[in-house]
Amino acid sequence: MNIVNKYPLFLVFVITLMLISCRKQVPQLPSNKITDENNPELAMREMNKIMTQREDSVIQVLVNKQPVKYSKTISGVWYNILQKTTADSLKTDSTVTFSYKMYDLNGQPIKEEKKTIKFGKKEVPTGLEEGLKMMRKGETIRLIVPWYLAYGISGNEGIAPYTSLIYEVKNEK
Repeated sequence: MNIVNKYPLFLVFVITLMLISCRKQVPQLPSNKITDENNPELAMREMNKIMTQREDSVIQVLVNKQPVKYSKTISGVWYNILQKTTADSLKTDSTVTFSYKMYDLNGQPIKEEKKTIKFGKKEVPTGLEEGLKMMRKGETIRLIVPWYLAYGISGNEGIAPYTSLIYEVKNEK
């Protein structure tokens, strides 16, 4: 009598076992790699990139209309030094006293005040602190800070969300 006729279930089990054991294991990807095209994190990054590019375009148009030349930092802050000095540069770990006037992109005044801050303590928006770090003692600078380096998507103290700002900053001696 044939073994196939005698033990059919055993034979199916052996063949199944052989097929399963020969399969190559799928490599495991690191958890920090995004592989799903419908991933919400990936979609959010793409949306932020698009919004940033749009805002940069709006600011570029504004800068092109200005009678003076502005420079742009890597992060996206535009600046023009209105009053230069040869004094010492500010140290990135120092305390600085400055006064500023804040405007929206249409030139409407928003706020005016004098402040003393210590760099690195996040006491002012990132773009403003970046501009202060470029200054020398006694200088005056005009900054155009995009919303994503100002008060962002939440706004603050009467400043609407997604509001880019113009600062006129004077570094006190």
